[in-house]
Amino acid sequence: MKKNCSLEEKLAAIRLVEQGQSARSVSDKLHLGHHILYEWLSAYRDQGIEGLKPKGKRERRLSYEEKCKIVREYQENELTLYQLSVKHNVSSSQLGNWVRLAERNGFEALLPKKSGHPKAGMVRTKRLPKEECEKENERLRKENERLRLENLLLKKVRALVEEREAQNRAIGRKPSKN
Repeated sequence: MKKNCSLEEKLAAIRLVEQGQSARSVSDKLHLGHHILYEWLSAYRDQGIEGLKPKGKRERRLSYEEKCKIVREYQENELTLYQLSVKHNVSSSQLGNWVRLAERNGFEALLPKKSGHPKAGMVRTKRLPKEECEKENERLRKENERLRLENLLLKKVRALVEEREAQNRAIGRKPSKN
């Protein structure tokens, strides 16, 4: 799929749709995602040729309040993601992500993620030197073997207890409470 198309290519695709061809057939001919063509159509209908011109990178990020406002606008009005993307100069895929986040996790999910140092209580562990790692691995291997043996012993004891209970039931005795 093409990502960047010239203004002339976009206008040519829109003309084909306006001449009666389906948007899907035009997008297939031009090797475009049909959603991209729908976005172009919406931008062209709302803003004319200006809506098709490449937009530079957004100078600033949208605030939490602005994101919430756009998501609410989508939920309350019958506007499509494409129409909102053109109106607010945000990609429709980004808008879709915001809507999904807000619906699944609430509007708090749209809050900016904090980066930097971990919170108090969340301490990063430092790597141990190789010798200490080997010692720790050996200690864990030994503990693992001890636990394996203990587990086998407990299984054997359980089997013996069950066998004794089966014998007692066979001769009519009640099972022990111990």
